[in-house]
Amino acid sequence: MAKFSLNVVNSVRYVIVSRFRLIAKSLAAFIAAQMPGDASLRLSADAAGALSSSCTAVTAGAGAGCSPSQQARQTAAHLDSLRTNKQYASLRHTVDMAIESVMSPQMSLRDANMLLSRLVAALFPDVSYLEIIRRPSLWTG
Repeated sequence: MAKFSLNVVNSVRYVIVSRFRLIAKSLAAFIAAQMPGDASLRLSADAAGALSSSCTAVTAGAGAGCSPSQQARQTAAHLDSLRTNKQYASLRHTVDMAIESVMSPQMSLRDANMLLSRLVAALFPDVSYLEIIRRPSLWTG
């Protein structure tokens, strides 16, 4: 009986750890995508340096305001690789949502809280003490 309950605890812990890792990887990729290679920050939608499907390593640095950093491209590629990772198969919809946010030129660093809120709502909908993160309207007084 003790061995069975230990397996259940380890299984639950594995799911929680996988979900938390997805949040951490998503936020790392999102923040890196908002820091173009020219040491500036993307603080508004459509600001220069967006990491989008039209802004590839070939066009980066071509002078058209399209200059995402190498780290942004790497973290986005790592996040994209989670689509085919068996460990994240059950979280595919959330992985897709995170990738869409990272690649969107409409998102900026100011949207990081919104991304965190969406990820927590998708991955931990029943954890009551995370309500403060799921509902941004509670962030202000």
